[in-house]
Amino acid sequence: MTTLPPARKLLVLDLDETLIHASEEPLNRTEDFRVGPYWVYRRPHLEAFIDAVTPAFDLAVWTSSGELYARQIIERILPAGGLKFMWSSRRCTTVRDWTDGGYTTIKNLRKLKRRGFALESVIAVDDTPSKYTRSYGNLVTVREYTGDATDVELKLLARYLLTLQHVPNVRTLEKRYWREQMNPSASEG
Repeated sequence: MTTLPPARKLLVLDLDETLIHASEEPLNRTEDFRVGPYWVYRRPHLEAFIDAVTPAFDLAVWTSSGELYARQIIERILPAGGLKFMWSSRRCTTVRDWTDGGYTTIKNLRKLKRRGFALESVIAVDDTPSKYTRSYGNLVTVREYTGDATDVELKLLARYLLTLQHVPNVRTLEKRYWREQMNPSASEG
C-alpha cells in the first residue's frame, strides 16, 4: 500500500504593511520600485522569506487593495506563476461594524472552503487582525511594516511558519505569541 504525502497547506499572504509598504510620500531612502503614485518598499528579508516558504506551502495573496495595483506589486515581489490565486478587494466581504454603525471589509475564509480548501490547512498572514474576525484560528498576525529598513519580522515568520507545515489542524494552535516562540527578545521591541 502506497502512502500519499500529506497535502500542502495554503499560505494566504497580505500585501500592504505585511510584505511591502507603499506610500504617496517617499521615505528618507530610495524606494524599491514605483506603482502608479506610490513609492513601494519591500519588507526586509522578503526574498529569503519567499524562498523559505515556497517549498513548504502553496502560496496565495489576498489583499484589500485593488486588483490592478495588486498585480503590479506581485509581479515585482513574487516568482511568476507561483501563486494558487490572487484575490483583491472585490473578494472581501463588507460587514456592519456594530460599535460605530459603519461598515468594514473582512477576508472571509469560508470562500476558500467553497473552493475546496480545508480550513484546518489554511494559514493567513496579515497585519490587520480585524480582517479575519471570522477566522482567528487561521491567522498569524505580523507587525505593521511602515518602511523600517531594520525590520526582521519576515525572518522570524519564515522560521515559525515552517513549524506549522505538518500540523494536522492549524486552527487549534495558539498563534498570538508566535514571535516570542521564535525570538524571546522580540516581544520587547
